[in-house]
Amino acid sequence: MPATEVEWIRWDDLPPILGSEAILDKAFKRAAKAHGRGRTREEKTKSESVARVHSLGDTISSTMEGYVKSFPSISRLPPFYRDIMQILVDSEKVRHDLGTVDWCRKKVLEFSKAYSREIGRSGDARLVEVRRKEAYGRISSLVHQVSESLERLEAARRRLSSVPMIDLDAPTVVVAGMANVGKSMFVAAVSTAKPKVAIYPFTTKEITMGHAERGNLRIQVIDTPGLLDRPAGKRNPIEQQAANALKNLARLVIFLYDPTETCGFTMPEQVSLFERLTEEFPDVRFVEVENKVDLKNSGSGRMKVSALTGKGLDKVLDHVSALLTNRAPGASPLRRAG
Repeated sequence: MPATEVEWIRWDDLPPILGSEAILDKAFKRAAKAHGRGRTREEKTKSESVARVHSLGDTISSTMEGYVKSFPSISRLPPFYRDIMQILVDSEKVRHDLGTVDWCRKKVLEFSKAYSREIGRSGDARLVEVRRKEAYGRISSLVHQVSESLERLEAARRRLSSVPMIDLDAPTVVVAGMANVGKSMFVAAVSTAKPKVAIYPFTTKEITMGHAERGNLRIQVIDTPGLLDRPAGKRNPIEQQAANALKNLARLVIFLYDPTETCGFTMPEQVSLFERLTEEFPDVRFVEVENKVDLKNSGSGRMKVSALTGKGLDKVLDHVSALLTNRAPGASPLRRAG
């Protein structure tokens, strides 16, 4: 996809989406401040009614237009963000709800303009008041019709606001493995990321990102939720986020093992997951690292670290840095780099 067609977005910049009652409350408060002009009381009343109906429609329309325009075009997002959006929210419902809100915006403008013209042409003071109240009622009814769409869009916005901003052109290392092998502690130890760290499984439910400095190289380090050894089609949304990071972000993957098996998974199970991932993502380099060396040294040829004590972390980062800059012997063609 050409770069000019790609849409970039900061998810946390999406504006909070008000519910229908809050939108109407905001619009009516602004409308109440609108004043009319005229030489007579009747002219002033008519002018004021026109101004208030116009203000009501304009406030609602501009508010909803802001919501519609703030959401990105799903088809124009970079693959990582497009996939994460499809994982975290129902993209088709988001598209439908945005269309519904946009329809409401246009109808509100249509009604406010039509009633403003009708009120402006009226010569009957009593009819002016009737038409103004009628305009208020019909516009309010329109806004209430899209209440559920507004609520779903706000729920989607809150969910998407947790997605970190990632430089898709920067050298990126994804840390993967089964749950509770120490990925979050490892990422916290080697980077600026501050993922939640706990001693129980399944703590990480979404990706987090930090940076590690190695000489002049600034590396993005991505912490991912734990994966289970099962086919891609059977992964839950939390696991899908990890797979999406491997697919669309990783220039290199650190696959973390727990040889103590206190994570709840045996080493054969962890090896099986590693083999599944290298088959699923054949173009990604993998570096195998055993964590918790302070508790157990398996004696294998894999790199060893303790995310808790810091032992071995510098060696792993140096190795990763060399691979990313193609300074390690045979780095370019490597798929597995132990």
